[in-house]
Amino acid sequence: MRTDVVTGVGEAITDAKPTRPLRVLLSAYACEPGKGSEPGVGWNWVQQVARSHEVWVLTRSSNRQAIEAAIAREPLPRARWIYVDLPSWSRWWKKGTRGLHLYYYLWQVAAYIAARRAHARIRFDVAHHVTFVNYWMPSLIALLPIPFVWGPVGGGESAPRSFRHDFSRLGQFHELARDFGLRETPGEISGQLVELPEISPGVSRKPTHLCG
Repeated sequence: MRTDVVTGVGEAITDAKPTRPLRVLLSAYACEPGKGSEPGVGWNWVQQVARSHEVWVLTRSSNRQAIEAAIAREPLPRARWIYVDLPSWSRWWKKGTRGLHLYYYLWQVAAYIAARRAHARIRFDVAHHVTFVNYWMPSLIALLPIPFVWGPVGGGESAPRSFRHDFSRLGQFHELARDFGLRETPGEISGQLVELPEISPGVSRKPTHLCG
């Protein structure tokens, strides 16, 4: 596993206020400027969180070139980047979307190891998973001993039963598995709240929304 930690380009972070910003660990497997879909979701979350807080972004090394080109043009001084990927010899079988899900699961393990090491040094206040946005794919940074924000996440839709007779047997099996997963997933994710620890004396605790 290779891990590179890179600070944002721009002026040093200053804190003129009596209380400090949160230290946020953001997990964004897909994160690339100028893109839509998952990469765009990851990039936009980084930009928004970095407006008010210090953010360390866990993302793939393959996103590094595009990210560094973007922050050279428009600095994100509150953002730092933790680039994680499996060694090249261990991912020869991943080509484009082939093997994507398996690689994503293995990447989560590597990202958790990198996150645990970073947390030992930095002491994050909260961990936030943003991509992939599928509710049925794991995020191992939830295992860190800090509040965890999951999402927004999606993927909870399923095909109407009246359509399924036209599906292949494999397609019908996938829909049955999806139905089972939906039954086993809490239906009101967006109603759950967690509280962040107090940051400094005089700062009240704020609930953090778990978005579904």
